[in-house]
Amino acid sequence: MNRHILALVMLWLMGSWLLAEETAVITLASKKGTVLVWEAAGQRWVELPVKSQLSVGAYVKVEKDSEAIISFGKKAVVTLSENTLIQISTCLFQQGNLKQVRLKSPQGRIWSVVEKLASPEAKFEIETPNAVAGVRGTVFLVGYEPTAEASRIAVVAGEVGVSSKLAEGYVILKENMATVVVANKPPIPPQVLEERERQEWEKWKQSIPFSEIGLVGGVAEINALQTQEAARQVREISLARKGSEKVRQDFESIEAAILLYYADTRNVPRRLKDLMENPGVPGWKGPYLGAGTNFMDPYGHPYQYKILKTPRGKQYLELSSFGLVGAAGETRGEEKKIIFVETLKESLKKKLEETGRK
Repeated sequence: MNRHILALVMLWLMGSWLLAEETAVITLASKKGTVLVWEAAGQRWVELPVKSQLSVGAYVKVEKDSEAIISFGKKAVVTLSENTLIQISTCLFQQGNLKQVRLKSPQGRIWSVVEKLASPEAKFEIETPNAVAGVRGTVFLVGYEPTAEASRIAVVAGEVGVSSKLAEGYVILKENMATVVVANKPPIPPQVLEERERQEWEKWKQSIPFSEIGLVGGVAEINALQTQEAARQVREISLARKGSEKVRQDFESIEAAILLYYADTRNVPRRLKDLMENPGVPGWKGPYLGAGTNFMDPYGHPYQYKILKTPRGKQYLELSSFGLVGAAGETRGEEKKIIFVETLKESLKKKLEETGRK
């Protein structure tokens, strides 16, 4: 019995050892010009030779007209442009797979290539003074300009989540998308990757020694179909954003017309068309909207109008737009407005009281 218990304990210890966290080998794979590492003991910057290994907590500085390429356990690689400073804040692996890497960069530009992470809990993040970019396996750029207090994150392949450290806001970037975080503002909506950034990546790609580092070269590639898909998504997001603003303006105009209709008839319209054409209701003095109103949303679909009741019996009107249905079937820009009939009564009463005081 004791032998069985001992065997079980040994198996458990072996399993725990296999699952234990380990620090990956972090290596300066190549460099051009002057690349320095902070020497804590001597309190000074010293030259960092190629093939040197770096430890967690290390600060690396790339001087003017210089470049550096750093490998993380042959699962990720970062390229540091001139005038870039980073700290390797965290680097943990588990069973040879990347578990958590976090880099802090108070200035400069970093291109990263990360193999697909092995588990949902795994993280590869780059932090600037005002933003955090986290990836699931991708090719992306993180840059920070201290003078402008601006972070720019651009994605060539894969997916990156970007959040502001100083304000609420989160965006997901896919292939060929970019965002900017300025000062204490949230990330701006995704925009198209700039051509100069694509060219910058193409230049960097030629200098990364993928064969030595071990990363699959394919992770660094992006094809024309990905470019077209990213451009389509950005275009549809832009159309939906503009459409949503138009829908909200239309809903405000329709709500104002419904109030006028209610003031004249003491009823709500059975359909939106009743705001333009006399439905035979006593007191109707329309039309209540401008000529040419067709109640169509910006995407070519009719606005939806319903008269409904809450579970407690309160009557309300529901205006809605189905939004933009994209080429891949996704729906963007759905909008809905609720108007309680009780609110119409209160608005009319208030208006009559103000008129009576004049």
